[in-house]
Amino acid sequence: MKMKNVKILVSILMIFVYILGLASWSNVNAATVALDVPSSVTEGDTITAKIVGKAEQWNLTLKANGTTIANPNNLTNEGSEISISATGTYKTTAKGTVLFTLTGDYSYTSGNTVKTDEINISKTVTVNAKPETNPGGSTGGNNGGSTGSNNGGSTTTVTEPKFTSANKTVYATGDINLRSSWSTSSSATKISKGTELKLTGTSTQKVNGYVWYRVTYNGQTKYVSRDLITETKPEEKSNNTNLKLLSIEGVELTPAFSANITEYSAKLTNYKEQSLKINAEAEDSKSTVKIEGNEEIKIGENVISVTVTAEDGTTKVYKITITNEEKEGLGLSSLVIKGVELKNFSPSKFNYEIEFKELDQLEIEAIANEEGATVEIVGNENLTELGEHIITIIVTSADGEQIATYTITANKLAVEEAKQELDIKSILICAVIALVVLVAIIILIVRYVKGNSNAEIDYVYNDNLDNKEDEELIEKENNKIGETPKEETKKDGKPTIDDLYADYDDEPKRKRGKGRHSK
Repeated sequence: MKMKNVKILVSILMIFVYILGLASWSNVNAATVALDVPSSVTEGDTITAKIVGKAEQWNLTLKANGTTIANPNNLTNEGSEISISATGTYKTTAKGTVLFTLTGDYSYTSGNTVKTDEINISKTVTVNAKPETNPGGSTGGNNGGSTGSNNGGSTTTVTEPKFTSANKTVYATGDINLRSSWSTSSSATKISKGTELKLTGTSTQKVNGYVWYRVTYNGQTKYVSRDLITETKPEEKSNNTNLKLLSIEGVELTPAFSANITEYSAKLTNYKEQSLKINAEAEDSKSTVKIEGNEEIKIGENVISVTVTAEDGTTKVYKITITNEEKEGLGLSSLVIKGVELKNFSPSKFNYEIEFKELDQLEIEAIANEEGATVEIVGNENLTELGEHIITIIVTSADGEQIATYTITANKLAVEEAKQELDIKSILICAVIALVVLVAIIILIVRYVKGNSNAEIDYVYNDNLDNKEDEELIEKENNKIGETPKEETKKDGKPTIDDLYADYDDEPKRKRGKGRHSK
């Protein structure tokens, strides 16, 4: 093969390897988060816990014995990973242990996908008691005596136990002390149950009341009673304080539930029950859940706390803020019945009683108090029979979820009989009176006509007359009244009215007609 072809082939291989390197690099998850704490401290010391790592985004919480001591977060970066660096401190006050927990989540890019991982790291720091000091003498001495001496008396020699080499992993059976030597008076380092140790030597000799084993802890040689360690790893206490489920029956939580979100809110309207039905379940079956603040839900703001306590005593509190608004419920804003009195209407009053007469259907105007709600009136037709009729008004919300029902008991009354009889009697009385008056008028007319037809009429002129001639003429005429007319007379010999007025056209006769006359 020619050298030129070899160079070309090598170049192609190098390019191919470079491309593979880029592809694999783009899929490498370089994000890391770690918690760094010392293994042990002395009573009264301040423990510094440090969070280190790399990620694009993170939201972490660092706690010491359940108390938050740091809460680093970065939710703004999207792209390249940046360093995570934060510290928290905790002041020890007594010997024992301090549990540090780092929880939360962090995000990174894997390939073309942004992924989010939850983190739950816990570490225990042992707090040792302050070492006791022996005033004056050397180790084992008291008040200046030599090793093993006691005020210059006899010497007591304690022989170091013989150890057989071993190489095993063992665990603390409980919260125990590791000694710096096989003497119970040596300095102690306290560790918690389940702490892993490396067994380097065993013994069968009892020294100072114990059979001692030699172990390695955090790179240091320690001594412990064989009765305080075991080759079987004890079950560690869980520190899981997450909820697996959190919901309220019939109520929507905001935001949607997530184990890492600890604050929620919800709204109610006119809720009058004493408590809500809250469902809260822990992720770990060994954790306990306690709900507080749900004893009595009042109008206004109510705060409910859900506390999760892990097996190891670590706690987390979820808070729910409930706002219970007082609002007028679905119903009618107005109810009017034309021509009928409806007493004491109120949107919250749902039963009414009315009375009416004569109508066969009521004219009802009902207006809902919510926009889009529908109103249906049932039982308002054919109100013909006397007595009670039930009329129902049904108000339905726009979404059909709510219904309000109003009931009207309508009592139809009969028209008063007394009034009817009075009207009839009035009509009869008026008719009788009219008839009597009519008959009386007819009788009077008949009598008048009959009387005037048969009566003699004498004219007597009583006025004082100035003319004597007129008086004579009047007397003459009066005398003529008694004479029988020549042309026509009645059978009784008396003149008729037509006879009397036949010649009453001349002036003298008209003058004589003035004055009073009598029958």
